[in-house]
Amino acid sequence: MVRGAWAVAALALAAASPARAEVVDRIVATVDGEPITLREVERYAADRGASNLPQAQLLQALITEKLLEREVKAEGIVVRDEDIDAYVAEIKARNHLDDDGFARALAAQGMTLDAYRARVKSEIEKTQLVSREIRGHVTVSPQEVERYYQAHLADYEVGARVTVRDIFFPVDTGADPAAVEHVRAKAEEVRALAAGGRRFEDLARQFSEGPGADNGGLLGTFARGEMEPALEEAAFKLAAKEVSPVVRTSKGFHILRVDAVMPAGHKPLDDVRDDIRENLYNQQLESRFSDWLSRELRERHHVEVLD
Repeated sequence: MVRGAWAVAALALAAASPARAEVVDRIVATVDGEPITLREVERYAADRGASNLPQAQLLQALITEKLLEREVKAEGIVVRDEDIDAYVAEIKARNHLDDDGFARALAAQGMTLDAYRARVKSEIEKTQLVSREIRGHVTVSPQEVERYYQAHLADYEVGARVTVRDIFFPVDTGADPAAVEHVRAKAEEVRALAAGGRRFEDLARQFSEGPGADNGGLLGTFARGEMEPALEEAAFKLAAKEVSPVVRTSKGFHILRVDAVMPAGHKPLDDVRDDIRENLYNQQLESRFSDWLSRELRERHHVEVLD
């Protein structure tokens, strides 16, 4: 979130407004005694393609930018040319542009490469500043994760699931009844071996022509609605370690074994802990950034908006 977040906050420019008539230049605000003129606000808006937005919102965005610039200088943040090069290279790669194409794209926006690099430098500086000011103050405790989990248990409900292995015997499309019966008979023989105590995994490696054969026929863990209907019906009738009868599908014959049956319930906290932590971290990061931008940053400086 923080990467580019200063720009999002500084340019939280939502609704459009009618174009304003040309006004004689005047001072509209001061930051630590440094004046901001109306012409400067207009230029700031034009540079960002935001001239149709309310002047008050533009002014606040410019004030925030100037405050951030002062903080960057005070913190001694320095951006290397290599950092700018890497950023520009990423933008070109993302947009599938070579050097000439990138130059044309900038020219179409009325911007030179030097001006673009200067803007990139400013963005990286502010991103580093925000990271330094915000990230060190944001932590998510294990207790917070557990409280969130307990308060949102409904979000983690899961139906019954089964972990399934399969031995598959394919039937060619258009095969005659005799050929189909031959495949069925072979499947029944292998099923009898499995029911008689032969390791299902070994039989799958030896006879199966389906997915997971090399892994002992393991297909994975499935909830209802995630398997072919005939296989689902057979699998959810089985107890753990039980072998199914031979099951016919449109593609051939299957022998299933269920390794484990997991009843309906909730995903374990350990399975969702990292997702919850990341979600809470991002929420706190957003809140901390908003508070820092609107309160702490302003308190460090003297800002006056003139009528």
